[in-house]
Amino acid sequence: MSAPRSAPATHGQLSVVRSLAAHGTAGRGVANLVSAWEIPPGPDVAQVMDAWLRLVAAHESLRTTLHATDDGGLEQRVHPFSPAPLPVVESADGSPEAALRIAADLAAAPIDVEREQPWRAVVAVEQGDPVHLVAVVHHAAADNDALRVLAAQFLAALDGAEVTADAQPAELAEHQRAKTDRRALAHWTGAWPALEAADREPGDRSPRRRASLYSPAALAATTALSERLRVSPQSILLAVGALALARHERRDRVTFALMAANRLDRRWAGMVASLNQYSPVTIAVDGDLSPDEYLTRVYPQCLTAYLHGSYDVDALTAALAEAGSPDPDPTAFAKHFNFLGAVDAEPDAASPLRTSVAWRGSAQRTGPNLHLAVAVGSGLLIGVGASEDYLPGALPATVAAGVEAGLIRLAGGQARTVADLDLTPVRPL
Repeated sequence: MSAPRSAPATHGQLSVVRSLAAHGTAGRGVANLVSAWEIPPGPDVAQVMDAWLRLVAAHESLRTTLHATDDGGLEQRVHPFSPAPLPVVESADGSPEAALRIAADLAAAPIDVEREQPWRAVVAVEQGDPVHLVAVVHHAAADNDALRVLAAQFLAALDGAEVTADAQPAELAEHQRAKTDRRALAHWTGAWPALEAADREPGDRSPRRRASLYSPAALAATTALSERLRVSPQSILLAVGALALARHERRDRVTFALMAANRLDRRWAGMVASLNQYSPVTIAVDGDLSPDEYLTRVYPQCLTAYLHGSYDVDALTAALAEAGSPDPDPTAFAKHFNFLGAVDAEPDAASPLRTSVAWRGSAQRTGPNLHLAVAVGSGLLIGVGASEDYLPGALPATVAAGVEAGLIRLAGGQARTVADLDLTPVRPL
């Protein structure tokens, strides 16, 4: 059997590992990303296992462990493919909800990416027939875009297609090491003093929970605003989210850590790896501005942040410390914004997401106090995850519904200034 192959860590791997340091061993399950892929009629259990294992064979990130180096850095070790059968688990009723319950059990314990493969997977069966492939993949091995690549390749593999990788993380690491982006480091070193200290990680340990809603009207409004103002939907959503939180906190500046996908380069766009990194933006909420001017000001800020979103987090930490920053941790932010892309599935017609809000609890007690996450289908899926201390009671639902209402009223021209914009929910909570 051949030995593991070592390579430097990618920027994305390094950022994930460094950001998990604050969670402690018990809290690192937050990095476990879950998937439940429906099996079409026809394949048997052995074929489902084979399709997953062909993904593992093709994509090195699924065979990679991460290790500290003697100088305090991080390296990846790519292990040779070693096939082994997946566990088979009985599904209660074959439903997606039952698969997600199995996934939650799989994801409950952290994955130790230094000592074990960065995934867990089982075949969920109903009366012996496979109904779902349930997988949990560590965020250091994959991001949401990578999971979509895996899902598409898995279904194709079930149909007999060959599984190939566009590129591997070790190739990306070599490219990043050869091309040190001094512009990104200089940009963030210069931008750091303007960040809001109140939006750095304050150590809130209260439980997190999420309120989500689904809104075709908000998507139509965002699309209309985006087309009229020629700015991105992401920046519009962030601007309205910042306004909602600024009003809640009675402040006029809010710093968000944007989740940069870093898939602009075609060479890495389809790679199974984690390319996400934080790109902070501080938004000034000026109530005297017209809504159009406010929205158009936020757009170039977002664009600039995303374009500088790939960097060596350790090198930036050192640069910030050298520049005298009092808080040089580039992973410590209290507010996150994540534009997730396409929704995993359209909510059922009877889902509370369509008429009110749906809640999801969590035992997590570390990480961002506020996580505004948005996905797109035939409507906007707006999620506000928050700590109980930061947004107590029903406030996560109120903020999510306030973002929806703000978008709808902005598109309707119902405010002369930002201060005039009414965020009162348009749906019952």
